[in-house]
Amino acid sequence: MSKNEDNNELPRSTGTCRFCGQQRIIKTVGEITQEKADEIATNECDCQEAKVYQNRASKIKKAREWADNRFMGHETVTSLFYEAFDRIVNHDVDKISIKDGDWTHNVFLDSDGYLTIKSGKKVDEEVNFS
Repeated sequence: MSKNEDNNELPRSTGTCRFCGQQRIIKTVGEITQEKADEIATNECDCQEAKVYQNRASKIKKAREWADNRFMGHETVTSLFYEAFDRIVNHDVDKISIKDGDWTHNVFLDSDGYLTIKSGKKVDEEVNFS
């Protein structure tokens, strides 16, 4: 039996925050790569840059879950939304519009910094009198 098994301890790795370089001990279940250990350390770090990164990642994750549910089975549309979320949250562009049939979806950051999707459906009304 190994020492970890005797003490019921989880294996440990050292991860480094990609922004401030602070190192953390990461308890893992099984082996992980150094890249994964560094990602975990960055996600747990309290430095300002890591907090901004964590906030952006959280916004993108929630938005992707929405797109996955809303456009299930439409991988092309979903991938467009994924790209839009990344570009908007990273401030590459201010707004992206995606047309899907009669629907138009505008993706942007609102004045409070929330990732926002505003969707509208084109409604045509035609009235004929004879």
